[in-house]
Order: sequence, then structure tokens, then C-alpha cells
Amino acid sequence: MAIDSEAGQAAPLIVVETARSEEAITVEVAGDIDVSTSPRLRTELFDLLADGPRTAVIDMTGVGFCDSSGLSVLVQLNRHCQEAGIDLSFAPSKVVRRAIELTGLLPTLKMAAG
Repeated sequence: MAIDSEAGQAAPLIVVETARSEEAITVEVAGDIDVSTSPRLRTELFDLLADGPRTAVIDMTGVGFCDSSGLSVLVQLNRHCQEAGIDLSFAPSKVVRRAIELTGLLPTLKMAAG
């Protein structure tokens, strides 16, 4: 768990839908993703994508920490979207991108352009 050195505690997880149209959704995720927050992340992301948009972008540029439980959620979401015909991509923070690279998931998880 990443610790906010000033406050001495983990950064809270925030999941917010920032844009939606009939065909696309953008979801912003910020804070720390670990074993205590990943179940909520999974529930919220799956709920937001339940109506099956054609495309989805998960903006994770505000994530300061992501452990293996968080990466597992991303893999599960990716699999769900492939099965549902949703074009999913991730906009990772440097920390999340590094975790994705180190675990060999870069070929599996599509990164958003930009």
C-alpha cells in the first residue's frame, strides 16, 4: 500500500465516470489500488460498463499505487470487455504502466493513444 507521506495514510480510491455518450465511456480512477480497494474497483468498473458501450477508456493517470490485485481487476475487465465486444483501453500513470510492463501484461492490455 502506498503511503501519503504527509498524511501518513494510503490515498483513497476514487472511481468517477467523466464522460459518456451512447457509444463511449471514460472512467477516471485515482488513488491507491491494493487488496483492500481492488474489490470496490472491480465492482464499480463492471457496473459502469454494464450497459455495453462500444468503447471504454479507463484513465488511471491519477493512480499512485497498484498491486497485483489491481492488475488482476484490469485483466478481468479486459476479458469481460473482449467477450462483450467493448473496445477497452487504459491510460495508465507511470506507476501503473511500470507494473503492467514488469508483469508482462503490456501485450494483453491495450494502452490509450496519447
